[in-house]
Amino acid sequence: MVDPVLGQPLTANARRYWWLFLIRGLFGLALGVLAVMFPGATLAVVVILIGAYLIVDGIVTIAKAVQIMRSDAHWWVLLLEGILSVAVGVAIFAWPGLSILSLAYLVGYWAILTGALAIVTAFRLRAHIKGEWLYLLFGIVSVIFGGFVLFAPATGRVYIVLMISIYGFVIGFTMIALAFRARNLPA
Repeated sequence: MVDPVLGQPLTANARRYWWLFLIRGLFGLALGVLAVMFPGATLAVVVILIGAYLIVDGIVTIAKAVQIMRSDAHWWVLLLEGILSVAVGVAIFAWPGLSILSLAYLVGYWAILTGALAIVTAFRLRAHIKGEWLYLLFGIVSVIFGGFVLFAPATGRVYIVLMISIYGFVIGFTMIALAFRARNLPA
C-alpha cells in the first residue's frame, strides 16, 4: 500500500529494515534471559543490564528513524523514542549509585513514554501492514510494565529483576515475531 503523504510504500521500508526489529527483539530476549539467570544479582548488575539494553535499543531505534527519514513523515516519533531510550540508559550509567527507588521511577517513566509512542506508531501502521498488533502489543506491555514499576517502586530488587525478566521475554518475542512478519511482506 502506498502512503498518500509519503508517496512510497510503507511496507517496503518495513521489509527493508526488518532486521532492526530483530536486533531489538534479540536484545530484549537477552535482557530477560540474563535477569532469569542471575535473579539474585546485585543492584549494580541490574543497573548495567537495564542501562545497556536501553542504550542499544535506543541506538537501533534512532538508526531506523534516520533510515526512514525521507520516506516517512512520522519518522520523528521513532527518533524521539530512540533519544529517550539512550538518554535514560546514559543517565543510568552516569549515576550508578541510583537507589532502587530512583531506578524504578526512571525505568517506569521510560517504559510508559516509549510504550505510548509505540501505540501511536502501531495505529499509524494499521492501514499499511498486517501484524501491526505485534507493535501495539509491544506498546501496551511497555505501558503496563511502567505502571507496575511506578505503582510499586520500593518492592525490592528481586521483584524489579523479575519484572525486567518478564518484560525482556515479552518484548523480545514480540519484536522477533514482528521482524519475521516484516521480512515476509510483499516487495
